[in-house]
Amino acid sequence: MTDRTVLVTGAGRGAGHGIALALANDGGTVVVCDLDPETSDKAAELVRARGAKSISIACDVSDESQVAAMFARIGEEVGPLDVLVNTVAWIDPPGPIAELPTDRWHKAIRTNLDSVMYCTRAALAMMIPRTKGVIVNISSLNGTRGFPDRPSYGATKAAVINFTQTTAMENRQYGIRANVLVPGGIEGERVRLLREMAAQRAREHGDTPPPRIYPDPPMEMLDPEWIGRYVSFLISEDGRHINGQALVIGEAPRSPLQAMFPDI
Repeated sequence: MTDRTVLVTGAGRGAGHGIALALANDGGTVVVCDLDPETSDKAAELVRARGAKSISIACDVSDESQVAAMFARIGEEVGPLDVLVNTVAWIDPPGPIAELPTDRWHKAIRTNLDSVMYCTRAALAMMIPRTKGVIVNISSLNGTRGFPDRPSYGATKAAVINFTQTTAMENRQYGIRANVLVPGGIEGERVRLLREMAAQRAREHGDTPPPRIYPDPPMEMLDPEWIGRYVSFLISEDGRHINGQALVIGEAPRSPLQAMFPDI
């Protein structure tokens, strides 16, 4: 796979970071993109340390013009894209629909859904003429069922699943595959922040996070690089028969509450 060019959005941290590092083990060129240029540059350094080529691009993928500029740079510097991995997501503060600010709703849509459309559309423009390509999106268990206090995030992640399946159906004729991973809780800063926000909300309402109510062992969180190994399989020749699928990985929460408190 040494001639493969991959773009991983949101590669500066979290799942995107782990995926970029895992794909670096396969060689080729891994283009890393993040809103923060510093974290993007650091990710590119780590990718190169594993033996793959890499360039770093600071980009707000919720901005259509920035996405267009990023893909133009990719075409100029490394050539057409073979694989796109969309991981960018904004986890908004938890709260009920009755208290949901309109600007928070719109930001979730821009970040979690518009970004996937902009990058997918730009990638397809490179892939369709070459009649090959693979797209992997990252959704969430929150997109497979309702979760209290997660209306924006859950709605956008459900839309990502539908969008991925449509992408696969429309572009199979061009030799392009699209799948979506649906992970449970992922280790890292996002989960820590989410738990802090949920705990703060509970305190504001005079409540406290509940004690553990399920038997041991507690729910195991996913390692970001472990998710990357799934992506590596999906984009490989061994994954060629998998298309238009929403693949759940990790342990499912045993209650909606576990989406925010995985150790109960």
